[in-house]
Amino acid sequence: MRVWRAVLVASIMWVAGSGTGFSAEFRQVDLPHGGGHGILLSGVIAAGDEATFHAMATTLRQAVVITTGPGGSVGPALAIGTETRARGWSTLVPEGASCASACAMVWLAGETRMLATGARIGLHALSMIRDGRRTETHDGDAHLRRWLTGLGYPLDVTATIVNTQAAFIRWYDAVELRANGIPTGPYP
Repeated sequence: MRVWRAVLVASIMWVAGSGTGFSAEFRQVDLPHGGGHGILLSGVIAAGDEATFHAMATTLRQAVVITTGPGGSVGPALAIGTETRARGWSTLVPEGASCASACAMVWLAGETRMLATGARIGLHALSMIRDGRRTETHDGDAHLRRWLTGLGYPLDVTATIVNTQAAFIRWYDAVELRANGIPTGPYP
């Protein structure tokens, strides 16, 4: 029983990206058909990933940030998203991939947001791990709503993003995102 509990706690901490030593993978890629450069961000976003992203971003004049992953730590995700928007870069979830939670915050920051065929975005309220349990953080939601408003999202859209309980993920495809006021384009 103790081993099972340890595995469960380790799994929760891994998914939450709560400083367990896991971090996202960053890789520079060339987009097909002469489409320029991309920065592929995949995996769980963790503390320090914003510095890794920044180091890679400074080597490129223009790029598409390609996001896939289950989420992670929202602080580094917002920093990556802020830099992505400041550079005027687009974001993309590739064909058939998912981008949820903190990953979705990076995607939402794109000057233009693209979803390839079969891609989806997962959104929910923010949460923290306290005493081994996931709890919602309404202060975090207020901060997230201010950040999203700063990106130009209207208040009703920010409410849509944080309305799903933290313990769940609400999945959206491109049609549902547009219906909820989040402009989304296809990947060429």
